[in-house]
Amino acid sequence: MIEVLKLLRSFTLCVCMLLLANVRCYGQSFRTDTIGFSVFFKQGRSEIDMNYRGNGSNLLSFADTITALDQDPLANVKYVYVEGAASPEGASDYNQRLSERRTQSIREWLIQNTTLDIGQIRTQGKGVDWDGLAAIVSQTDWEYSDTITSIITNTPLWITRGGKVVDGRKKRLMELDGGKPWRWMLDSIYPELRQGGADVKCYVVRVPDPQVFRDTVTVTVNTTDTVYLGEPEDPREVREPIFAVRTNLILPLMNIGVEVPIGNRWSVGADWYYTWAWRKWFKELNMTNCLQLLGGGLDVRYWFGSRHTPEVRNRQNRLWGHAVGAYVYGGYYDFEYDFKGYQGEFSNIGLDYMYSARLGKRYGLRMELSLGIGYIHSKAREYNVYTAGGNAFRTGVVKNVNWIGPTKATISLVVPINRRVTYEHEEIQ
Repeated sequence: MIEVLKLLRSFTLCVCMLLLANVRCYGQSFRTDTIGFSVFFKQGRSEIDMNYRGNGSNLLSFADTITALDQDPLANVKYVYVEGAASPEGASDYNQRLSERRTQSIREWLIQNTTLDIGQIRTQGKGVDWDGLAAIVSQTDWEYSDTITSIITNTPLWITRGGKVVDGRKKRLMELDGGKPWRWMLDSIYPELRQGGADVKCYVVRVPDPQVFRDTVTVTVNTTDTVYLGEPEDPREVREPIFAVRTNLILPLMNIGVEVPIGNRWSVGADWYYTWAWRKWFKELNMTNCLQLLGGGLDVRYWFGSRHTPEVRNRQNRLWGHAVGAYVYGGYYDFEYDFKGYQGEFSNIGLDYMYSARLGKRYGLRMELSLGIGYIHSKAREYNVYTAGGNAFRTGVVKNVNWIGPTKATISLVVPINRRVTYEHEEIQ
């Protein structure tokens, strides 16, 4: 019995040692390295100049590195992340578009000159390079350095109240001490940021040789002084509206409309009305009243608030919130009351305000409220009806109708049609 216990103890120790060895090997089996460099652009430009500030040597060296990694059986390029930026001065929308065009230029160069495929390259245009500005200012001994860094770090990009932008990071920087620090940065710091561009980070997964223990191989590329904070988080799936269908509950089941977003700030819509009613308002009138309207219209709207800024993450907020718009409507009508009526065509132009609120689930039904003020013109042709529900006989009287005032009111139930889109974590934060 004692011999059996000794054998069992020896077997257990061997199994434990093997398990510990396997755990140690597994913990060391994979390693993720980051290769990074910067591409610089001339002020306001998004085309790559290979002769500008070492762009050519950096890009060609990176292409050689990708080729070497492809030939290395123990290395795998997980993906390349390209992040573009611009300097703080200038319009935010322009800076956003400029940073996006710069990332696209680098993306196209990488696809054409390396073995990377389109699925391995992720891009983001982040607009203003606030991190770069904070890094440069923090290295100076200027009296405003700490204050500027604090504003950049702690002040939101936009501060809203009641859906309206009332303050923000850039506004506070421009108003600091009467604009003196802002003018200093325009002269001393922004010239460098204007010529900035995009950072390229390549994430490589390395597997050690199972037979030979070796140190991690480091691939060197020409780099600028850039601090990397680690690998971006996993992508996230969101739903964004591609269009919405609506019906005005004031005239239920007698109209339908559609609204289509154009970017995050703008949208266009169209509505169609076929309102028809012929009924006994009072028993003794016996079908002597008519309300008939056939018409349609187009509108264009601008949406307010920080939730509609051009950032990719705000695509999921389209067609939601406060908006103002302009509309044009036209059509035909036939209105009769007590054997007398008017027929004619009408045209209507005006401005409106709209508020769209979500009902229940985040991506579910919505309710739209709108009120419009405009101008209506029509030539109304008078007629008489001599029998209930009979033919109309024109009297020859034509009235010119011109109206300025409220011309539109809606309480609409809206059904957004969404699509699922996967964005990188950096794009939706």
